[in-house]
Amino acid sequence: MARSIIYTVDSAGTLTAMRPSEPRSEDFMQKLVAAHPELIADQDGALLLIRREQPIADREDGSGRWSLDHLFVTRTGVPVLVELKRAVDTRLRREVIGQMLDYAANGTAYWQGGRIAESYAATMAESGRDADAELVTFLGGAADPQQFWDQVDANFAAGRIKMVFVADTIPRELARIVEFLNEQMKADVRAVELSWFESEGGVTALTPRVIGETERAQTEKAARGTLPPIGREAWIEERLAKYGPTTVAGAEAYVELIEATGGWTEVASTQGSIVSWYESPDGVLYPFALSHYSKGSVQLCLGYLINRPAFASQEVRQSLYDKLTAIVGPLSTKTLNGTPSFSVSKLTDPATRRAIEDLLREIKAMGGAQ
Repeated sequence: MARSIIYTVDSAGTLTAMRPSEPRSEDFMQKLVAAHPELIADQDGALLLIRREQPIADREDGSGRWSLDHLFVTRTGVPVLVELKRAVDTRLRREVIGQMLDYAANGTAYWQGGRIAESYAATMAESGRDADAELVTFLGGAADPQQFWDQVDANFAAGRIKMVFVADTIPRELARIVEFLNEQMKADVRAVELSWFESEGGVTALTPRVIGETERAQTEKAARGTLPPIGREAWIEERLAKYGPTTVAGAEAYVELIEATGGWTEVASTQGSIVSWYESPDGVLYPFALSHYSKGSVQLCLGYLINRPAFASQEVRQSLYDKLTAIVGPLSTKTLNGTPSFSVSKLTDPATRRAIEDLLREIKAMGGAQ
């Protein structure tokens, strides 16, 4: 269908014709969407850019076989995978569907907990911005950053994601496929037609049109979105038993270790981990979490501890990191504002368990926990 001319009128009453146009290049479109994600947002609201050209692995130890155009997250912690094509690209009609499904299937299967937070931190560092300050602004200052990233990881692992196709013109065939997939899949599927218009003076106007937000699909997905309650023992059996008795024994040792040091454990609301917590005069202290990622791993929650005055210093967090490394060996990441982790199976060793207990008591004392 031919697009009509858009007319704008300024405060002086001057009429300007904005004629249908095309984007200068795909790279220009990608940069524009990265800088202004509101162009492709739907009823889920604002988007936070995690990474452009986000690597996607096709195996657990892979570094990245594919590269996703954009990865965003919503304020509710839903990962948003975006693939962008110009209308002149013939791959827009069918190949892009298979491409996106590859990304989603392998990303949810092989993604490691904490990687999205690390990608976001790297993006902020490259642009010279403060990652924590930007996140607080995005979340409105009310949410706990660590809980937010836990929710993001849990959503990704469970396949609660959104897949978005963006182009300056969405072919009818692609629109039909998007609407069909959106009604059949747990994931949300969208297409955004970002129509371009330009004036003779070089001013650009963009008009987004979201495809795929059918009322039936949204109602069915909302009904499926509530997770049934699950206890610690059932969680360990469901999430970790498949990795063998040593992993299960390590998970049980984790629970015993927290309780032996005066703490409590419970399955997180996102059901992605068993969190540990201790009471303190300044509120609850969350030092460790047991995640099902990487076949069962214990995470040192530096991303949460950084918000407590006792752990705000990088030197303090580096000291905790180094002490944990000396006990269990290399951790999953070197970041001091994320969740470096080690295999839970290491807790089956009595000497390791005693050393972790000593470290826990030190963290409790520093945080003023009882």
